[in-house]
Parts: sequence; C-alpha cells; structure tokens
Amino acid sequence: MSKKAFLVGLALGGAVIARAAMKMDDEKKADLKQRAQQGLADFKDRAIDYAFYANDAAEDFKEEAGKQFAAAKDKVVDIADQYQAAKDEGGDSFGSNLDEATDSLRSELAKVEADDDDNANDDIVIDSAAAFGADDSADSEAPTEDSTADEAEESAASDANDAATSADDDQPEA
Repeated sequence: MSKKAFLVGLALGGAVIARAAMKMDDEKKADLKQRAQQGLADFKDRAIDYAFYANDAAEDFKEEAGKQFAAAKDKVVDIADQYQAAKDEGGDSFGSNLDEATDSLRSELAKVEADDDDNANDDIVIDSAAAFGADDSADSEAPTEDSTADEAEESAASDANDAATSADDDQPEA
C-alpha cells in the first residue's frame, strides 16, 4: 500500500509541476532553470569539499598512527636492548636471581593459600541477644550448651593459629 501511495503522489506531483512549468513564461522558466543549476553546482562543490576534508583527515590519521607505531616500536627495541645488556652483564646470576625470586613468590603464595584454607572453616556466629541486647536477664546469665561449645572451639582455633604464627616467625626467611 505504501508503494502505491508513493507512486501516486509522485505521479500527481510530477503532473502538477509539469502543468505549472507549461503555464510559466519563458523568462521565469529560464530563471528557474538557472537557479536549479546553481543549486546543483553548489551541492557538487560542497560534496567535493567534504571529500577533500575526509581525505585530509584520513591522511593525518595515517601519519599520526605511523608516528605512534614507530614510537612504540622504538620503545620495544630499547627495552629488549636493556634486557639483553642486563642479561649479558649479569651472566648466569641473572637467570638464577630470577629463579630465586620466582621460588620466593611461590612459597609466599603457598603460605597465603594455606592460611586461607585454615580460615575457610571459621564461622561467625552472632546471636540476637548479644547483638541487640537481651530482654530477659535470666537468658543472658545462664550460658547455654551451644554457646559454651562455640567458645571452646574459638579458643582452640585461636591457640592453633597462635602456634602456627610463632612457628613461622622462628623460621629464617629464604
């Protein structure tokens, strides 16, 4: 339906324009033709100008990208030269120092992971009476079996953690 309506409108508009053009005198026809040609020439000039602007912008972009690429390439070459010089200067100790540093980091990471595994089973227990205050004084005075067991577990875990830390402190660092 929209194609039909478009075509009908186009045909009707064309007929109206043709009829109006036939009724115009020669001077108005020439003036209208000259203004249409001038508008078309202006449009072509703008299109060409924008094409030149786009071409200039693309060339500027290529030039800047080339400069950035060359600068990055020079930096990589400089870093590679510095690395090679340090490696040549240090000889065999360069690789062994790197291996020692890597081993040290791995052992520290293993200690941290072991500590995290020990702390993974710790639960935080909060009862509402301790957090918000107890309404019944009788409930807060008499300890329950659960709270006594929780306190015993916490003190045992604290003692084990203290023993592990003191053992780590006694060992010399690598």
